[in-house]
Amino acid sequence: MKKFNYILKNFLLIFLFSLVVEQAKSIDSYSPWDKEIVSLFKAMPVQEDGRLKPMQTVAMYKLLRINNSKRLSFSLGDEKIKVSATEWLLDCLFRPQLAKRMPIFKVNNPAVVEAIGVKAHSSPRERYSYNEIAMVPDAMKTLSEMTNRLGQMMDDPDQEESSKQERRDPVNAGLLALKSAVNEFEWITNALNFARDGMDLDLNQISNEFNESTNGKTRVSYFVEQFDKIIEIARGPNGKDFIDQISTSFQILDMNTRTAGKKDFVSMISLAMFPPIDMNDEEWVKPGYFIDQLTFRSNELTPKERKDFSSWAIPYLISLEQLSRNASKPDLFKGELQKLSDKVINIATDRGEYKNIKLELFSNEKNLFHWALPFYVMAFLLLAFSWLSPGSRLSKILVSIVWLMTLFATAALVAGICLRSVMLSRPPISTLYETIPFITAVAVILCLLIEFFDRKGIALASSVVVGIIGIFLAWKFEIKEQRDTLKVLEAVLRSNFWLATHVITINIGYAAAILAGLIAHIFIVSKRFNIGSDDSRRTITRMVYGITCFGLLFALVGTVLGGVWANDSWGRFWGWDPKENGALMICLGALIMLHARMGGYIKDLGMNIIAIVILVITVFSWWHVNQLETGLHSYGFTSGIMFWLYVVYAIECAVITIGLSCYRLNKKSLFSKPLAISFFLLAFIFTITFVTLAATTTS
Repeated sequence: MKKFNYILKNFLLIFLFSLVVEQAKSIDSYSPWDKEIVSLFKAMPVQEDGRLKPMQTVAMYKLLRINNSKRLSFSLGDEKIKVSATEWLLDCLFRPQLAKRMPIFKVNNPAVVEAIGVKAHSSPRERYSYNEIAMVPDAMKTLSEMTNRLGQMMDDPDQEESSKQERRDPVNAGLLALKSAVNEFEWITNALNFARDGMDLDLNQISNEFNESTNGKTRVSYFVEQFDKIIEIARGPNGKDFIDQISTSFQILDMNTRTAGKKDFVSMISLAMFPPIDMNDEEWVKPGYFIDQLTFRSNELTPKERKDFSSWAIPYLISLEQLSRNASKPDLFKGELQKLSDKVINIATDRGEYKNIKLELFSNEKNLFHWALPFYVMAFLLLAFSWLSPGSRLSKILVSIVWLMTLFATAALVAGICLRSVMLSRPPISTLYETIPFITAVAVILCLLIEFFDRKGIALASSVVVGIIGIFLAWKFEIKEQRDTLKVLEAVLRSNFWLATHVITINIGYAAAILAGLIAHIFIVSKRFNIGSDDSRRTITRMVYGITCFGLLFALVGTVLGGVWANDSWGRFWGWDPKENGALMICLGALIMLHARMGGYIKDLGMNIIAIVILVITVFSWWHVNQLETGLHSYGFTSGIMFWLYVVYAIECAVITIGLSCYRLNKKSLFSKPLAISFFLLAFIFTITFVTLAATTTS
């Protein structure tokens, strides 16, 4: 009987635990936020990374880092619930218990969650809720221990190589990503703990001088308002007993203050959503700053300063408390949010800082770059259909539609670039991300101009393909980096005329070099597999020649302007910096091609092969030198991109190898037959090498 009871008891415990875990996996109900509340909240200004932006932007990139998507979706019975980033952030701040039940953490490898004791879902690449992980005994502890060990290895110089190997392991990489996401989620959901929970302290029992207490708790706003009186009592005859009573609450307040964001404490939420008291101060403040200044640093303020600071800060704290406590009451919540929003926006407007918020909201909602992508894709599909019956009436109609779609997509792309330029008050080409849509737009416009005069269809097809590749690359880069792409530069960089003109011209050169190389691929394929006519291949060669000349002009001018800027900034025109060397190699490659063509040493095939070589050099200069983490032009290391660079190099070397296999020597050839064969073998070896490097490099 005892044995039976024991078995039954354990069975019931296991059953109950499974119910708890199952409850963590799903949401039994979800009440959407009022549309007016969402509209008000997303338009509220908040400062992050030195830039004032709408709350919507902050929400999108917070969610992107945690969820790998800017929108959250989950199943509620048979219904599919879609939650915007703004709604999700509202849930995290004001309905954290609900947010913790939402499936949000993307885990691609089931072994990652199994490593910390969490049961993996039946299908891979699913998302897990916070409760689903936190409610498993020791799961969070195990996750912290495993990631801490990897962090300690990375900090130890003697374990640098083993640390790299450990991090290449898919499970370890997944654990690090999960830990980062969990940390950020915890910071967000705990950011307003002080406003929601108050202080576990009954001031009425301490002294009859206080008149604030609800169920044994005290509002933080009241506590900081009465802090001088509290200190006075602490210094009185019964001060020791008083201090003992409030010490635990004070420690919790300190922790909550850090979570809410102190001015000198970097928190992951960083909701600097309140304008400073000084109109000349550019740095906005976080909620924790109010508490910190009025309690832990109150002795740094004079009585007058404290009075002025208190009258400014406490209404903000009260607003956050009202919002936190009325989250389940839409009307009260909306009214309080409206008052707070109006107050903050009016101050931001008076400071001249709110002018671009509406533009950014428009940019977020319309997402012009992503609008362009489906139109380029549809244009390519229609163009492919037109090739089935070339010269027919249907084909001409389809080509006309392709023209309209391509022009519309390109207009959206250019409008998106211009919009970013207006919002940032600088040329929209100062970061690695910004170069992608800019170079894409330049290349597409060049193709359309060529097609307008040529009318052979080759340039039109190239424009559509370039548009698809460029926008897709920009999208993947944003997903990979998981950061706001509207970056504020240092004032010296924003205002430097030579830097702006240098960067624009050199990137136009990049665009032309890449475009010439991509069009050269058509020639190589056509030549190798005998597709198309000799006339069409001559047309392609003329395009490559003209685009290369155009690109050389801008590459040379951009390099010279870069020297002028370098002399102005660094006191020298040339320093053999990796980026400078890359620009030089592009110019030399183009000059070699043009001179060899003029001298008759290469013909159509040779020109197109060299154009692809220049494309490889351009990719190296544009992306690879940033991975070297050296030089004055370093834009920061982009993790995981080396795999794709090796893939690109391998593909291009394979294309060059195919091109060289078509090569026929003539009497005036610059190369002897053995040397030509050597180039072929070298290209083949490079192909195998880069394939191997890609296979051994994690993406």
